[in-house]
Amino acid sequence: MNDSFYEESDAGLILAAEECPPEKFAGYHSFSQSDEIIIRKLSAHGPVLLRGGRGSGKSALLIESHRRMRAAGTVFSIYMSLRYLPLLQSDGDEYIGHFCSLLSKAIASELNAQNLSAEFDIAENEVSLQISLAKLAQALSKRIVILFDDAAHIGREKPLEIFFDLFRTLSSSATSCKASIYPGVTKFGVRFDVFNDSTVIDISRSNVLADGNYFIEVIKARYPNLANRDIFSDRLTPEIFAKLVGRAVVGNMRAFILACNRFDDRVRISIPEVNTCIIAMAEDYYWPLMEEVAPKLGVYEPLITPSMSIFEAIIDHLCKPLRGNVKATAQDRVTIHRHYASQYSKIFEILEYLGFIAKREASRGMKSGGRGPVFAVNLCSILEKVPNKRLTIEMINDWIEARPDLAEIHQSAATFSSITIPELSRDDSLGILNKSIDVLAKSRAYPYGLTEDKIYRLKGAGIVTVQHLAEASDADLLKIDMVGRAAIRRMRDVMQQAIWM
Repeated sequence: MNDSFYEESDAGLILAAEECPPEKFAGYHSFSQSDEIIIRKLSAHGPVLLRGGRGSGKSALLIESHRRMRAAGTVFSIYMSLRYLPLLQSDGDEYIGHFCSLLSKAIASELNAQNLSAEFDIAENEVSLQISLAKLAQALSKRIVILFDDAAHIGREKPLEIFFDLFRTLSSSATSCKASIYPGVTKFGVRFDVFNDSTVIDISRSNVLADGNYFIEVIKARYPNLANRDIFSDRLTPEIFAKLVGRAVVGNMRAFILACNRFDDRVRISIPEVNTCIIAMAEDYYWPLMEEVAPKLGVYEPLITPSMSIFEAIIDHLCKPLRGNVKATAQDRVTIHRHYASQYSKIFEILEYLGFIAKREASRGMKSGGRGPVFAVNLCSILEKVPNKRLTIEMINDWIEARPDLAEIHQSAATFSSITIPELSRDDSLGILNKSIDVLAKSRAYPYGLTEDKIYRLKGAGIVTVQHLAEASDADLLKIDMVGRAAIRRMRDVMQQAIWM
């Protein structure tokens, strides 16, 4: 077994930038002019928080920043993924100990990778880590930039306060900390003021008018065939196609790539083919996300059912004017009264993180009175509920030009009247860890999951739960018959997808 087999058969896993082989990164990633601005900010001095939903491109931007800083040689940068199981299962001093050890090893490894003679001892606490970083900056005569990826986890929020305390503590004139976070993070701790102690950069591309050429630039770089005008029907162009698909997935890059993959070998693309793709994304991508994310939400796992109910209620509200022939195009953006936004805050956070919705504005006045945030809703789920499920050129133009009026869900509306929120357990452990290894099998939730043969072999070796696999070393896995390096990488990637958000 070899890596080339892995890459050809499981290219979808490379959708996760942090799992992309370093030597393949440049071939799979390209960056727009707006991305270049973000990369420069990540490389500059000062603490930065990069905020975006799952698959929005946070990891790719962090990794590209690290690659460029390493190539330039004027700054010593460290890219560090916090996908480390003990960090999810610890708190307080234990968390700090794991964090300091993990960062120390990452720094030592980066020094070795760059053939730098400076040494870095394993730090046991934040004080010794601060001192060691100051000494390293002096020894190298360089500014240090630390890029923390996957710093936040919706299902395990308690350690976040400790992380942001460490983030603030380590930031200095010689050391700049950057981190990726998801929308809605609120537990920053009492010592960390998110806007005074950092610069927050939001990755939001749901407004295709504001990001006019972004998605066509991605298509030209990654799918040159889709940039060819000749393969599109008369009423479609590569630019319209790119904007429509980008808006359909509310700007989420992972979903955009998955949608474009469906057209990569097409010799002719017309509106019915795009229609089929958008409907399929609702069925094969969006709803399976709920199934996948549920067991990793910890204390919030019971919120999956009301999350689905609230989202379905929003879709029904947006499509209501169509049923009375009042409008020809479903509304695709909605202002939700701040009362509901507050009451169901965690649910809206989950929906935004997964890419079902994207916040356009934090607050806007409503015709019906009051104020509330504005959310853009993915077009895949809307089209799925449109009568006849038929996409027209008029709907395409209306959606990419943001023509439909904003829908409103006001405080006295009955839209969410049937929604009940279950009481949350005090146990914030992640249910996914105790699940049988069978949950990692190929399915709609894990399309690049493990084969029956690999699951059988893992069970035969005593690895029967997801946590067993997470704790197994490569040496342990290599002892299993017919399991090689490529199979281990596949197992690790699917396991990471299962545990982390």
